[in-house]
Amino acid sequence: MTNANVKIKKVSVYHPDHIVDNDYYFSHFDSQGKDIRGLLAVTGRNKRYLSTDPNETPLTMGIEAARRALAESGLAAEDLDMIVFSSGTPEYVQPTNALKVHHALGGKSSARVFDMNANCVGMVIALEQASRHIIANPRIKYAMIVGAEQMNKYSRTDEEVPYANFGDAAAALILERVEDEDCGILDSSYYTDSSMHDTIVLPATGFSNIYRQDLSEYDKRIEWLPFDTDEAFISARNAIERSLADNGLTKANVKKYFLSQFAKKNIDGICEQLGEDLDKFKYVGDEFGYTGTSSPFIALSKSIEEGEIERGDHIVFWSVGAGITSCNILFRY
Repeated sequence: MTNANVKIKKVSVYHPDHIVDNDYYFSHFDSQGKDIRGLLAVTGRNKRYLSTDPNETPLTMGIEAARRALAESGLAAEDLDMIVFSSGTPEYVQPTNALKVHHALGGKSSARVFDMNANCVGMVIALEQASRHIIANPRIKYAMIVGAEQMNKYSRTDEEVPYANFGDAAAALILERVEDEDCGILDSSYYTDSSMHDTIVLPATGFSNIYRQDLSEYDKRIEWLPFDTDEAFISARNAIERSLADNGLTKANVKKYFLSQFAKKNIDGICEQLGEDLDKFKYVGDEFGYTGTSSPFIALSKSIEEGEIERGDHIVFWSVGAGITSCNILFRY
């Protein structure tokens, strides 16, 4: 009897070259009588990559990240048994963006392709769902998860949080089914508080109204209302501690945490609640801005690149999406 699990074989990142630093946003909102210096200090921003190419989309960015992942892993598109595309700003609702990725890569006809839209937590959930699927189905050897976001493009230019914080980027994750190897998903859990379902809405008026002539473009862009996510971040601590205890581990066993890069203050808060060492929490939001669904995996890519984790290390993924819902994964890299 073999023990099947999932190995993270490769994670690759794509972002545009154009850099926009905080000074642009300070000037932009100063002209509106709004000082956002405190906000960007809390979120931990310094710069972000934004596309200047009108033809660049979350889909094209995702395809580029996917191509890099295949090239860097030595695999071909024909090796992929599953392709999942995650985005809160998908380029298409029909057909699936995953189908478009499949076509661009030249995937095989037996591949499973579907989209995962859980907003900013989507790629973490996709990792959890794909891992469970791979373990249960020996016919799936390799799966690819692609996450990409361009929230800045859909933001209202007078709303500080979405417009000033987001960056454009994509990440592609290749998972491999392995047997009798000490790696893979160990545990996962979810937290949902749907009472805030109307605080982040895109399109603000819903898709059924996007062609109404009496509504302005402003009305159709993302609406971002103030909301309190304290309980979600408390749930992160509880979920992490419970997962560790249920698997006979302690926080000392965790090498690195890869959390939502929405705000540096939130990461610091979870670190403090856990009583952990801040160096164990990878933060890349000062360089990339907030990249939504891909943000924990861009942090993972940076840690791998910088030699901060090794095979066999215990790592934690956690992120939160609009509405709100969050997902926690305990994983052995």
